[in-house]
Amino acid sequence: MSVHSSPKIVSVVLNWNGWLGTIECLESLLRSDYANHQIIVCDNASQDHSIERLTEWADGILEVKKVGDKGGVAWEYRPITKPIPYVLYDSLDQVFASPTAPETQLIFIRNGDNLGYAGGNNIGMRFALETLHADCVWVLNNDTVVERQAMSHLQEALALRPDAAVLGSRLMQYHSPDTIQALGGGTLDARWAHDTQIGRGQRTHAAIDQLIELEHVVGASMFIRADAIRDVGPIDESYFLYREETDWCVEMRKRGWRLFYCPQSIVWHKEGHSAGFKSGVHDYYAVRNMLYLIQKHYPQHLTSAFLISFWRAVAPKVARLQFGRLIYVLRAYYDFLRGVRGKTEVDPDLLILLERSL
Repeated sequence: MSVHSSPKIVSVVLNWNGWLGTIECLESLLRSDYANHQIIVCDNASQDHSIERLTEWADGILEVKKVGDKGGVAWEYRPITKPIPYVLYDSLDQVFASPTAPETQLIFIRNGDNLGYAGGNNIGMRFALETLHADCVWVLNNDTVVERQAMSHLQEALALRPDAAVLGSRLMQYHSPDTIQALGGGTLDARWAHDTQIGRGQRTHAAIDQLIELEHVVGASMFIRADAIRDVGPIDESYFLYREETDWCVEMRKRGWRLFYCPQSIVWHKEGHSAGFKSGVHDYYAVRNMLYLIQKHYPQHLTSAFLISFWRAVAPKVARLQFGRLIYVLRAYYDFLRGVRGKTEVDPDLLILLERSL
């Protein structure tokens, strides 16, 4: 099959102050065995000169001797030969000003502001559909590394399931490559304000080796049919961070689409590098946005979900004397009740003062 007779896949990678990890992700994507493929990197107004570092890397000026962080694993894909041709859009006005599709495999877009997970990826997906005419979009976190055949396996699985909107990958822990983070995604229990990740913590040999249906797909790797995006619309940007991909999955299932786990597609994930997994910021958005999701889609369960969520989020932090994180959690409930949505600016000096007073 020729390149142009196979479905067009566009990967969308969102970067925010993480150019080194993004390079590792891009190196693995550029090693993929699927030919009809382009990559969009959307930068959410990084303060660490990410676009400059990424373009220097593509030009072959910046050499990364060891990608990853101090806890990185002792393996990596061999770097792609440089330079790598690319197109850089310095503003969103440039992005949608010309209908001409760039032919380079790599495209960089400056989003101009920190638009969050939803807003940043929506820019990339819109460009992928409207300008690049993608048949499928692969939304990937920048702290992932993909196995060479992962993309091909996703496309083959999607072709077998015309009712599938989204496929999830076998997500493995980056720092423990034989440990499962999630088999694509998991289930959602609105009454308990709780979502699960199937297979979490198990070893590779325990992984399910067949296509299984999911209720939500983890946002670190979402392989999406273009027709489903056109049908359901973009990701809800009122979440800003966390739960927005779950909301999107619920919307898709409401419209009759189905979600599946693709066992042959392997992706290693560092998990939580943007906001800091198990940080105060993570606590704030995870708690507030789960309640918003339930209010939006399952209002009949909101009262029980609120009470159970409050007990589950507050009690452990009191018991562990984690008063700094407790402040973020209490603010999450307060803001939810006030109807606060989207990005929230929490004064760090105030948080420090409150933490010291406790």
